[in-house]
Amino acid sequence: MFSDASVGTTVGQHLDAAQLNSPQRRNVIAALDVALTDTFYTLLMGLAGEASLGGQQQAYRPSDEMGRPISPSEHAGLGDLAFEAFQAD
Repeated sequence: MFSDASVGTTVGQHLDAAQLNSPQRRNVIAALDVALTDTFYTLLMGLAGEASLGGQQQAYRPSDEMGRPISPSEHAGLGDLAFEAFQAD
């Protein structure tokens, strides 16, 4: 949806302003998708302590407002969840 100017997104408005033909627009959207996927995956890996964030590598324990660790199971780590969400096909 972020690329659809008809719903009022800024990204969509910029894509419209670029006056791309359909294949060009699809390629730009595909490039944005890859860039965002890699960015979010790297961010989650950084929180899991498996990648560097801001030049520092350390493990964080993301938790909800009650202090409970965020994980769908006691066996899945954040790195595993990040891989499943962003890299597994």
